[in-house]
Amino acid sequence: MELGRIVGRNVTEAKFRCPYGEYLALGEIVVVEDAETAEPYYLRVFNVTYGAEASGDDWFERTAGHMLAMDGAEMEYGFADKERRLYKLASASVLGVLRDGNFRRAKGLVAHFSGVRRARDADFEFLPSETLTVGRLRSGDEPLPHRVGLAPEALPYHIGIFATTGMGKSNLLKCFCASALESGQAGLLVLDPHGEYFDGGVPDRRGLVHHPRADRLAVYSSRPLSGNYSQLRLSASEVEVRDLLHLYDFSGPQREALNAARQRYQRNWLVELNERNAEQVSEELHGEFHPGTIGVIKRRLRYLWQFDLLSSDPDVTASEAIIAHLDAGKVVLVDTSNMFETEELLVSMVLARAVFESHKAKYAQPKEFAKLPPVLVTLEESQRLLSETRGNVFAQIAREGRKFRVGLCAVSQQPKLLHSEVLSQFNTLFVMGLADRRDRESLQASAKQDLSRLDMEIQTLAAGEAILTSPHVPFALPVAVDLYEDYLQALPPPEEQPQRASDDGFF
Repeated sequence: MELGRIVGRNVTEAKFRCPYGEYLALGEIVVVEDAETAEPYYLRVFNVTYGAEASGDDWFERTAGHMLAMDGAEMEYGFADKERRLYKLASASVLGVLRDGNFRRAKGLVAHFSGVRRARDADFEFLPSETLTVGRLRSGDEPLPHRVGLAPEALPYHIGIFATTGMGKSNLLKCFCASALESGQAGLLVLDPHGEYFDGGVPDRRGLVHHPRADRLAVYSSRPLSGNYSQLRLSASEVEVRDLLHLYDFSGPQREALNAARQRYQRNWLVELNERNAEQVSEELHGEFHPGTIGVIKRRLRYLWQFDLLSSDPDVTASEAIIAHLDAGKVVLVDTSNMFETEELLVSMVLARAVFESHKAKYAQPKEFAKLPPVLVTLEESQRLLSETRGNVFAQIAREGRKFRVGLCAVSQQPKLLHSEVLSQFNTLFVMGLADRRDRESLQASAKQDLSRLDMEIQTLAAGEAILTSPHVPFALPVAVDLYEDYLQALPPPEEQPQRASDDGFF
């Protein structure tokens, strides 16, 4: 059944008229069977207005005035041939044309008065069936059966998940992790500062531990959990001076003293600073730094040792076990929810650097490197560490990670705070509801597809709705993200899985 008829415009934009009673939603995808070539053109509605077959531009206002007057007189207004005289006019961007089974950008006009119909699932058979899915293709308000997601090979090219609070960022990431648990074709390092991914965080929610393939899940935590997990401990030898510069404000002389201590004590520099008094350190640094300067540094670094997170033994670290899990295509959840922000960020930087350097070292062995699955490192509240281009491992991964098959997943409600150069490295974006205009503009400037006409649609996205833009999809795809709890219920009954062993004995 025809929804409407094309009434013109240009190569990139089309307008079509449809009956007054038809409902059209922003983001709805419609198909035009070209009246001359019979080729299907795909359009995306970005605005809808009312129209009328009437004389004068002010006909609507005049008619409304007459109706109000009759309302006041308690008289009924008879509207003759309403469905014929009133209509809706949709403005739609031309997504492309399906020609010889291949979806291509349109370079010609759609024939005038061609019929417009609503899209059906069969219209999207040209879209790839990806392994790591997060939901279903959506046309306006209506989800379609086609599953939407990414191939594991897309992970090293970086992913951004952006939305205001309450729009479903964490739920989307849980669904992505669930697909990874099912496939076993990618390693995911999930850094969880809020404690919501393990068991859902609240009674009516579910976490990754409830997934039927939780045998592919490895959990590390610095707080007690109700299920099977391993204690999170790191070696102090893994901490670099540049990590601390992002955690504390150091003066120029203090920075010089830190670098001098690193050079003097080598990998054991943080332990030596902690165990020696300020006067002894000052003397061993040849008296170049006042003991007072060393004392200030020691007082700041003292907090790093209070949670039993760092070990002075270089062999006591979870990093090697975590890397082994990722190399086996598992999801590694690191729960840091009981830590202060300083310690949580330190854990994130140390583990991310360990993973990146491991892949970088294996890159020199092509046969071994070819066997490695791609790895994705997630970073919640990513604006904290991606507001500049230099100095931390996350910015380095954004620039160099694709070569070594390590990707970064930035999750943020304020993409405008991410450095534009870093944001431009993210090939795949999941854009959810964003109320701030500057946030939307920053994503429009870096997205791999044109989002300029989707500004209104992005503003009206409901919780759980997203737009996926990526070089791996032919156009920005509207997505209805699965609710994680509904996704679990829809899975077939799990087969009995082997008991997952703890790594408590790794040190």
